[in-house]
Amino acid sequence: MPAERTGPVLRPVWPIRLSARTLWAGAALVALAGCAGQPSKPVSAERSPELAKQAHPSTVPANAPDNDEIDDTRGPDADVIRRDYVPHEWPEPARDLWSAIRHDFSLAPNAKRRSVRAWTQFYATHTDHLDASLARAQPFLWHVVQQIEARDMPGEIALLPIVESGYNPAAKSYAGASGMWQFMPGTADHMRLTRDWWYDGRNDPLASTDAALNYLQALNDRYNGDWFLALAAYNAGPGRVDRAIERADREGISTAYWNLELPEETQEYVPQLLALRRIMMTPARFGLDWPTLANRPRTRHVSLPAQTDMQIAADMLGMSEDALRKLNPGLRRWASDPNRPTQLLVPSAKADAFESRLAQIDPSKLVDSAHHTVRRGDSLSRIAQAYDVSVASLRQANDIHGSRIGVGQRLTIPRPGRAAEPAADVPSQTYVVQSGDTLWHIANRYNVSVASLKRANDSAATSLRIGQKLDIPGAARPPAPTTYVVERGDTLWSIARTNEVSVADLRRWNRMTPGASLSPGTTIALDGPSELPNFYEVEAGDSLWSIADRFSMQVATLRSLNNMSAQSTIRPGERLRLQPAVSS
Repeated sequence: MPAERTGPVLRPVWPIRLSARTLWAGAALVALAGCAGQPSKPVSAERSPELAKQAHPSTVPANAPDNDEIDDTRGPDADVIRRDYVPHEWPEPARDLWSAIRHDFSLAPNAKRRSVRAWTQFYATHTDHLDASLARAQPFLWHVVQQIEARDMPGEIALLPIVESGYNPAAKSYAGASGMWQFMPGTADHMRLTRDWWYDGRNDPLASTDAALNYLQALNDRYNGDWFLALAAYNAGPGRVDRAIERADREGISTAYWNLELPEETQEYVPQLLALRRIMMTPARFGLDWPTLANRPRTRHVSLPAQTDMQIAADMLGMSEDALRKLNPGLRRWASDPNRPTQLLVPSAKADAFESRLAQIDPSKLVDSAHHTVRRGDSLSRIAQAYDVSVASLRQANDIHGSRIGVGQRLTIPRPGRAAEPAADVPSQTYVVQSGDTLWHIANRYNVSVASLKRANDSAATSLRIGQKLDIPGAARPPAPTTYVVERGDTLWSIARTNEVSVADLRRWNRMTPGASLSPGTTIALDGPSELPNFYEVEAGDSLWSIADRFSMQVATLRSLNNMSAQSTIRPGERLRLQPAVSS
């Protein structure tokens, strides 16, 4: 779930036990976990004798009474319940998407549970977050509901992206989870979601929905139809849930979700979903007016005939590139992948005209790029600098591994002179200047042009000083460097020679301490710094100096990023910020 908190910090106002990390985070980096976080030590879960008698307490017949009209004059949500409310008038499911979801509810409400009622109060009193989530869902919700209905899954699953990401397909977590359904890289690979330089399927709203529902179905089968256990495994990983079930069996208690000893984040995960269900059953009862949404698709996939520049596609659609990218956050670069068929998600009302224009246009006109014929004396770095693009983007655009190019070779230059020009209303990121930085190095690292970097900072960029803050236009991120998986027998010297780089650069780019050796299977960066994490967790023996040295920054910069004074100390387990927060 989102790192640097892509949405508000989710905490119910009633004082129940919650993680000190983030309630949008799931389990730690465990294999096949659907979302990620850093769970604290598990605590004993609620143990109910009545639940021990239930074989599968997580589902009820679709036509069963909701059991929500309980005596809640006392309890964590008593102050948000209205006794004189006028029932919400729901449209027919065939006409309204939210009604269709509500009609397919089938999970047991568990409305009397303290955690469900506490989260009910949270959502009922944090309506800005809920409203924003419902608004972000609109372009994708029809597709989500169609897949859920086709699989005969509980309608409540359509609300899960609110818990995961606030229905934000571009959400990213500090632990590495990404997308509307917050897939970890390992889980994405297991579910065959493509991830490469051009595209990240975790951020593709439709592809990630298909993968998430496949994963949830597999987990539901694993736990014999118990959706609560399947949801817990999606959050914490099936291994952790399996161990909790084994522990409960040994202790002779029920293996129902509510009785298992699970991480606090996972104990709160299902209650969050059930709180949304509870509010949606009778929104007026909690002072909310649930919106309507016509039961029809708002977006549609259109197949691109060739590599297509996002700006050119946006112009053909009559919309801004930024708006088009918000529908297609899985596309990571200025254009679609030249080597793989791509489907672009576009507004339904514009899809037919767009397809017609694509059929009539010369495919070579769909991409804005230049070409360069390699001459004697050329190198990738010289060519990249001449065209004001990064070496990494030049490699990727031409499928080059290493640094070797041949005289007469024809190279594609991606968006010459405007490699990552942002829309005017896209927020920028702040970068703190470090020792040895130049404008060229900073622009190259973030895959923006030197000209755009200068424009974003006016005269402040003419002379750099350590600790100076620069705006990186468009919240650009460093392009992923070319990487190599170490094989048996490799040495830094042999890898450096093959890729025409220095051993010193390899050590610096990969933050290798003196004397560090290579292990087969390790992935190392070959042409630029490996991605700098947003946070670092302090280990025993660390000092500010050793951490700053490891990540190639000044101690003063590290202190500035973490609002620390010269007298501040650090302790094991503390999380230090390594990247500036995105500014708006």
